[in-house]
Amino acid sequence: MAKIVRYFLFIVFTGALVACNRNIQQSTQEKHSDIKIFFTPGTKCENNVIERIKQSKKVDIAVYSITNPAITNAIISAYKRGANIRIVTDKTQAKGKKSLVSQIRATGIPVLTNKKHKIEHNKFAVFDDVHVVSGSYNWTTNATNYNSENCLFFDQPDMEYSKRFEYLWKIYSE
Repeated sequence: MAKIVRYFLFIVFTGALVACNRNIQQSTQEKHSDIKIFFTPGTKCENNVIERIKQSKKVDIAVYSITNPAITNAIISAYKRGANIRIVTDKTQAKGKKSLVSQIRATGIPVLTNKKHKIEHNKFAVFDDVHVVSGSYNWTTNATNYNSENCLFFDQPDMEYSKRFEYLWKIYSE
């Protein structure tokens, strides 16, 4: 009788472990199913950045360099349709020969450059305070066409990217 009870408990315990493992795997997959990762060269980073800009009512951008005309046009179009756009970027890169920052500023979009840091080397944007793109991807034509870079799209945990953007906006406004 004791053998039967032990065997029965073994079967129940093993079944519970298998079910628990399935739930953990499913939960982990659900948590990470919204993360999208792309690499360059190629247009997937560029196209997904543009698509997010088009869908958003608010975009906070912290990038090192902006020379990509397609992304620049999406930023300007979003601003003209009423989206709230703010940009922090690197002061040296903003003055560069291929930079499109002056074109962006000319439309009235607020752009700040680094004052407290040697360089503004971030590469992230927050869309509607929820969605984020981050990674090594610069918003440049070279990044899209020639460089080995990456971008990750995900929903921000604990508003950390928004907090960082607000911090940068504040110190570069002073």
